Amino acid sequence: MQYFAVNWIIKLPNCGNFNGNAIDDDRLAVLGRFGNRGAPAGPELLFATKMPVAAADRPDINDCPTATLEAAKADCKATFGGMSPKMSCLTDYCFVGKEEALKK
Repeated sequence: MQYFAVNWIIKLPNCGNFNGNAIDDDRLAVLGRFGNRGAPAGPELLFATKMPVAAADRPDINDCPTATLEAAKADCKATFGGMSPKMSCLTDYCFVGKEEALKK
């Protein structure tokens, strides 16, 4: 018996709206279009119920500027260790300040 194999490579963007424009896939650009509550519920939504995106009236790292958030990720990981930075550190870093966030 003879077997054949086919190898395929399918290249897709990592995320975004598949228009080929990486600039409008930036986190803040998406927030500008949808806000921090996500897409509104309606017929265009893939699922029947909408998952809440963020709690109202609470700091959300989605509102943190990109440069600040990237610095927060690096500094919080360096200070507290672990595979990913602590969310409390990121939130404090973005909205309270670096010094307060990095206190042990």
